[in-house]
Amino acid sequence: MKLMLLKGVFLAQKVLLNVSFLFFRLFGPKQKEGVVIGIEEIASILYSAGGALKNAKTVNFYKNPYYDEKYDYYFGQYKVCRALVHLISPVVLGYLMVRYKTFIYISGNGYLMRHLDGRAYEFSKLKKHGCEVICYFTGSDIRSFKRLNTFGKAHNMDVITTYQPISHKGIDSEFKENIRKMLGESADKYASAIFNPSTDQMAYIERECHPFLYFADERKIRYLPEKFKQEKKVVLHAPSSPIIKGTPIVRAVIKQLQEEGYDFEYVELIGVPNTQVMAELAKAHIVLNEFYALVPGVFGVEAMMNNAVLLTSADRQLEPTLFEGANEAWVVTPYWQLYGNLKEALECPMELLQVQADKGTQWVERYCTYDFSAKYLNNVIEQLDD
Repeated sequence: MKLMLLKGVFLAQKVLLNVSFLFFRLFGPKQKEGVVIGIEEIASILYSAGGALKNAKTVNFYKNPYYDEKYDYYFGQYKVCRALVHLISPVVLGYLMVRYKTFIYISGNGYLMRHLDGRAYEFSKLKKHGCEVICYFTGSDIRSFKRLNTFGKAHNMDVITTYQPISHKGIDSEFKENIRKMLGESADKYASAIFNPSTDQMAYIERECHPFLYFADERKIRYLPEKFKQEKKVVLHAPSSPIIKGTPIVRAVIKQLQEEGYDFEYVELIGVPNTQVMAELAKAHIVLNEFYALVPGVFGVEAMMNNAVLLTSADRQLEPTLFEGANEAWVVTPYWQLYGNLKEALECPMELLQVQADKGTQWVERYCTYDFSAKYLNNVIEQLDD
């Protein structure tokens, strides 16, 4: 029954897309140009990428509870649009196909349902009508549970997919794994470029991928020497998903160190707006990020933007798409080393903590800014036209 319903909706979407394209082509420009980025906000990537690229248009069909940004086409701010998203989005795609040359897809969702073909029909239509497709994957949208679990066993270590089925029941089902498989295969076949960390987001993608780019606002990157003149250290942990970020281990380690008499302030933030997280990061000396991942994630970059010492499991030896100097920018901390590394950081003089924090902030300035990522992304787009 569910499969029949999906097929019915997908058929309706294809009809709406084709009718919309034919209609808007009557009034559209003779030549396509410009970039469209969509269709949902993930950790501020959609908004940031739109701001980093000149003349880019952002499209958002969903509302993210942690971010309150503005988008060029923000259908997600209206309840009726969210309710009818499967009928509205194909019409919007038909309109955009007439006008824009390059389509950047953030995460796994598309303008048409991905459940039956992994966006293959959608991508093929774009390519047929002279558009370029760029896929920018963000994590669980593309990460293969089968492949990453196999990697974890081979390296005798727990990984994100070890625990994700606990907090996200059914995410490892055969049905959802098959969707991720189709997404990878469609990207392989149709995308002109793919951004995806090859190990952390191990996927059904055989081509070489570009590294995951961060879009840190240069105006918000800051050195905060005054906080390192305080006596008591502040340790911060702000998991978006506690189970897969290692929060149970973090709490156990914090409790053990407190029992041993270490005097520090521990701040834990869950489910709060990003503005509050950023305010607390400015006060933190040590940030505990995530401990099963192989990239630092947006929160890790935000920590280094705020001149904090970052402890995280990201490791360039396992994730080769990380930029040079990554393992020196933070303290590489797989989950089994959290107690020892945090204990060492608490015992470390403030002036040495500041040296490590500065390394992280410098790395963000070099590889994670709007300017750097915009140049990288623009270069990829320009090469598509060569």
